[in-house]
Amino acid sequence: MPANAAGKVTHKQYRLQRKIASMAIAAGGFGLQELPRAYDYEALFLRINGSVTVSVGAATAVRAEAPCQWVPRIEVIADGKNTLYSAPFWFASLGHYTRSLPASGARATTPPSGVAVATYAVEAIGVVDFMTEDGAKVKDSNFRTSALSLFQARLTYGNPGDIFVVGGATVAFSGVPQVDVFSSELVELPAADGSYANPIALKKVSYQQVAVAANNSALKLNLPAGNLIKSVFWRAEGLTTAGEPDAGVFNNFILESGVDVRLNLAAKNLRAKNNADYGQLTAGYYVGDVTSTAEARIKLADLWDVTGQAQPDTTMDVTGGANVNIQVVITEYILARAA
Repeated sequence: MPANAAGKVTHKQYRLQRKIASMAIAAGGFGLQELPRAYDYEALFLRINGSVTVSVGAATAVRAEAPCQWVPRIEVIADGKNTLYSAPFWFASLGHYTRSLPASGARATTPPSGVAVATYAVEAIGVVDFMTEDGAKVKDSNFRTSALSLFQARLTYGNPGDIFVVGGATVAFSGVPQVDVFSSELVELPAADGSYANPIALKKVSYQQVAVAANNSALKLNLPAGNLIKSVFWRAEGLTTAGEPDAGVFNNFILESGVDVRLNLAAKNLRAKNNADYGQLTAGYYVGDVTSTAEARIKLADLWDVTGQAQPDTTMDVTGGANVNIQVVITEYILARAA
């Protein structure tokens, strides 16, 4: 049988990239899309595209993350019950720090070009990565779908005016905006002995949102326990303008589980580290990635193992307000047990 220099069985593979569907955005509704079940998913790509018309009067401003607000939540669900990914579109787009989307000129988003009475074309690109896209072996966490009974993407939709600070304007969809759904999948071929290469990890993404009406120097939010945590991504909004990301809310971050403290940094210092590691992110975004080694590939061995710990959490020093909300997005891994 084919073997490499170390005498191990070698496996071959090839990559399949294909469009799955175009999902029509229904204001205030949701869409459910069946995904093909056959191969190992590396990534699911989502592209918002459409037009919006401002009429009656000018809007006050274009929102910083426009048009991500048209899809406030992305969910990917296996077998109707196992949620692999649950996060807002902004996290898959402008907040996708492990890809080049936040980089200048990447066109992660194409927002309305103005606020006056007119029709504006918009676009946004988001990626749901199952693979470990910043890892030394990216296919370690590819998601195998061949044995699934159901594999679905569920999108929650916003309203036309959500991409503006509306003011006195009337905003409506022009035509029917769409979300194009397409994938990158790896087709694993059997070796001569009939065996297949198997992923060794499962990646999961989840998020929480909390309203913060008043200042709190020790706001504690529990994190998922029982797996291995890669990163916690914080976003704050509403201190200056309701719904807009804001850099004035967070003052300090701690990631801890009892006496096991993995991060304790002032917000300005964490922002500086993020700039050094990933480039400039949107104001109000902060990344606490325990595996980060700047531009070097990460190792799954560096994940924060909370499998035997009672309760990991993030403790935040925050400035509150009537419209202040914080979102916390957690990326974690489940590693396959050794045989």
